[in-house]
Amino acid sequence: MENSKNDQRFASTLAHGMALLRCFTPFAPSLTNGELARRSGLSKATVCRLSYTLELIGLLRFDQEARRYRLGAASLSMAYPLLAHLPVRQVARPLMQRLADRTGGTVSLGMRHRASVVYIETTREHDVGDFRPEIGAALPLLRTAAGRAWLAACEVAEREDAYAWLQRSTGKSLAALGAAEVVDTAVRDLRERGFCISQGDFLHDVNGLALPLRERVRGELVMLNCGMLQGRMGSAQLERDVGPLLKDTAAQIDQLLQENQKQVAQP
Repeated sequence: MENSKNDQRFASTLAHGMALLRCFTPFAPSLTNGELARRSGLSKATVCRLSYTLELIGLLRFDQEARRYRLGAASLSMAYPLLAHLPVRQVARPLMQRLADRTGGTVSLGMRHRASVVYIETTREHDVGDFRPEIGAALPLLRTAAGRAWLAACEVAEREDAYAWLQRSTGKSLAALGAAEVVDTAVRDLRERGFCISQGDFLHDVNGLALPLRERVRGELVMLNCGMLQGRMGSAQLERDVGPLLKDTAAQIDQLLQENQKQVAQP
């Protein structure tokens, strides 16, 4: 947004409204106008106008008793057309479920957005414990296996863009974030092991493995991730037993995507 202030095509009010919606997270599902102002960096008067408008069109819902805003149902409906037309979800889901059932972990697909990886599909064994990320969950790039897999496999220009968003969102330098060390390790892990690793770096009791699919979707990398509660399986066993299964599942998904693309290309 900073670089767009002098662009007459740029609708700053729309951008501010979207910035308000992005303030809501699984850890902050309800917010007051004051909290929205602090999180967005917008003035209280601007936030009051925007939150009132967003409520009227259904993107926000106001809880009269708690005096707080929550995302409205219209926010969810906006994402549905995107999810419905990502064929990788339909192709991968049965294979992901089979992997989740075999390992007892949570298996997800993610795509990068700014400084996060956003889950576009997730499956789990029926009796899985507390680790239950859902579709739409945004996970940090540097501290998760999925984020590290993206950083290890992306193009230079994509990584530079992600670095800019990391600095913008955290207010820290890349050196302070330890980005170079994380990426070097991720690149080495992807080359030598075939997947990247997180050992309690995001959630202290969850380990994860992830790797990028070879086939891009709409030009974007897609990561296949398996997360496991440490109480179920230690990191060494996760790498030894789940790693090969994760790689095999990714290869099967890639093959199905290639076959689908060939069918679509046929006259």
